[in-house]
Amino acid sequence: MLTEISITNVRNINTALLPLGPKFNVFFGLNGSGKTSVIESIYLLATARSFRTTQVRKIINENNHSLLVFGRIQGLNGSTQIGVEKSLGTSSIRLNSKTIKVVSELAECLPVLVIEQDSHKLLEAGPEWRRKFIDWGLFHVKHDFTPVWTSYRKSLKQRNALLVQGASFDVIQSWTDGLTRLGESYSDMRQSYVEELEPYFIKYVDLLLSEQNFSLTYKKGWPKDVSLDECMSESLAKDMASFRTHYGPHRADLVIRRNGKDARDLVSRGQQKLLVYALNLAQVSLLKEVKDKDTILLLDDLGSELDVKHSSNLLTLLSDSFGQVCITTANLDSIPITEMENVKLFHVKHGSIEVINELSTNNDCHQ
Repeated sequence: MLTEISITNVRNINTALLPLGPKFNVFFGLNGSGKTSVIESIYLLATARSFRTTQVRKIINENNHSLLVFGRIQGLNGSTQIGVEKSLGTSSIRLNSKTIKVVSELAECLPVLVIEQDSHKLLEAGPEWRRKFIDWGLFHVKHDFTPVWTSYRKSLKQRNALLVQGASFDVIQSWTDGLTRLGESYSDMRQSYVEELEPYFIKYVDLLLSEQNFSLTYKKGWPKDVSLDECMSESLAKDMASFRTHYGPHRADLVIRRNGKDARDLVSRGQQKLLVYALNLAQVSLLKEVKDKDTILLLDDLGSELDVKHSSNLLTLLSDSFGQVCITTANLDSIPITEMENVKLFHVKHGSIEVINELSTNNDCHQ
């Protein structure tokens, strides 16, 4: 659990020190006030990057040259301190006062999932989004996943570089053998993870959409009933002619089906949003079940994403089954605050953040 976060020079937030509650933390205020910058800061603390942009300059307050986010985490093994500093040229990550170079160490300390306006791309956009979704879960659930993932990416990059350079058949083949072995192992891990995830997904689809005819299918990135080794051998000439590797887990996809058909062709935009929530809640539940590790859920602009009924259903699920949740909204009326327990309210205005102990119209709660 993230008990405290200190934010310095993140977008329009100059300085803020926020004591977070163990359950619901709701940040409300007008659009542009800095609400999303708060959960962006939490995401920065957990991943050393933003979920909104890859450009550091856009994250740093326009009147400064660097930003700093510091947090205190209370977990099963005691208290942990994390600090992330970014400037235009450098980044520094400190874990319990020790500088670390590998971001994965940071992510292991503070698992974070964000659901925001672009989250619908998990279903609508290309398979890269869904591959990242699976790999996030594998990173946190399977301790032996990271070395396989890292080695596969490096080998694929090297093989593609050799293809572009026009290397000989024998040289390409030598890299193909290793890539095939890694690819099979990588794919098996993904397949196993999706099979573990599916019952949780079906559970939350039923609770959020009141439907039970959905399923998950992992497409491994090469034809069924054929080994990757066979595909790579048969496509070697094709790969050399087009300068890229056609088959492997880098071409994989996750398909949501409804009665055996691709759900994207059958569901409404509102149902898509609920399916995204079901996928993310399934991941959090599986991680908690397997590793007894809580995930911080960041829900950006919840009131615009779901209507009051579905927001209420979602928050009831979160209240019953999950750990820390941070929510932003421009309109508290869109969230059933009075039905929620263990809620901490923060009013955000022009980059300043105030803890609100009680609901009051004097604090522009409904703006």
